[in-house]
Order: sequence, then C-alpha cells, then structure tokens
Amino acid sequence: MTEQYPSYPEGVRWAIDKGNILRGMTEDQVYLALGSPVCKKDVEDEGRTVTVWLYPPIGRNACITSAFRVYFEQGAVTTWDRYTTPTRYTDPVGGVPAY
Repeated sequence: MTEQYPSYPEGVRWAIDKGNILRGMTEDQVYLALGSPVCKKDVEDEGRTVTVWLYPPIGRNACITSAFRVYFEQGAVTTWDRYTTPTRYTDPVGGVPAY
C-alpha cells in the first residue's frame, strides 16, 4: 500500500499524514490513515451493502460497540461516526448482546 502513496492526490496524502479520512477514500487509504480496524462488518442499509470498519471499542465487544466507525460503499468512504456511548447499529440479528 505504501508504494501507492506518492500517486495519491495531495489532499488524500495530507489526510493520511494527519490520521484523518475523507469521503471517497479507498480502504487502502483509510488503512494507511487509521491502521487496522478491530472489526469489519457488512450490513444492509436500505437494500445496499455497506462495509463498516470499527475502531477502538467503548464496550466489551468491539464488533458491537465501538468509538469510531467508517462506512464504505463499493470500496469508498461514504461517511463515519464517532460515539461516546455504545450504540446498537451493529448488534447481532435477534437482540442485544449478552454481557
């Protein structure tokens, strides 16, 4: 991935260097900016498949409760969320996780 870094647009290189993300970044670019997520999930949202990368947990299970989530559609960032309390967006089908 790092060998492709020089070919990225200046704004993308700046974001990677600062540990930020931008809409439209690829998964490789986000990996360079933020590192490896603690969990990756595919979820359905209004008939579309959205890939969610979850970063440092704020609860007991990082795949359910995370502090920062990046959403990808077709391999590009569409949005992201930062949470201070656990949410249920990625709870397993059928209910609340057991603690």
